[in-house]
Amino acid sequence: RNGHIEVCNDKVFKKNPSALMEIFVLMAQTRSIDGVRASTIRLIRANRHLIDDDFRNDPKNTRYFMDILRSREKVALQLRRMLRFGVLGRYLPEFGAIIGQMQHDLFHIYSVDAHTMELVKNLRRFHYAENEKKFPVASRIVKRMAKVELLYIAGLYHDIAKGRGGDHSKLGVIDTRAFGERHGLNNRDINLVCWLVENHLLMSAVAQRQDISDPDIIRNFALKVGDELRLDYIYALTVADINAT
Repeated sequence: RNGHIEVCNDKVFKKNPSALMEIFVLMAQTRSIDGVRASTIRLIRANRHLIDDDFRNDPKNTRYFMDILRSREKVALQLRRMLRFGVLGRYLPEFGAIIGQMQHDLFHIYSVDAHTMELVKNLRRFHYAENEKKFPVASRIVKRMAKVELLYIAGLYHDIAKGRGGDHSKLGVIDTRAFGERHGLNNRDINLVCWLVENHLLMSAVAQRQDISDPDIIRNFALKVGDELRLDYIYALTVADINAT
């Protein structure tokens, strides 16, 4: 109604818990929908406890989540709504663990979840014509990606293991692989996203801390990256990450 979704039956989520995920798919895929009515937001929050292990492992719900990530528009917006309504942290418990977690360093001014949402928003910005001048290479790269949703998954999971102790890049690979397997990604795609999570600091470290006029530095970086596909993904992820700190 008036561009906003309104759930009139307060039992709809109890009868069909998958509607808690489907509602975000509808918003992502329907241009005429601008948002959710306050009464519906209250219903979503009141029923988010229905998102349990059975819900998380239901193929219908994992498909819905991938549909959101594969949407042509409003991906970052739906993820932010899911976060605000208490759905994202329930659906991805590992993400719930970093909500509100501050980062005590010289680089980050946001909590881990806020930084992550900003990073995903930056990845989406690369698609918009108004940002082509500011990010010409990243804009060109993301528009030729066959599976840009893999980039969003890497963005969601790149700092997922912050605060656990140890190397968060390596620890995050475990959660990333579990996500990929649960959401039906093939081994090649899972390996790519895991590599991105494990190496998401590689390009920024080389660019900012090493002498990139040294052929040996460039050669070593090229050997670690391996191919142009990985280079495309890690470049876009790095630019979005730097601009989100």
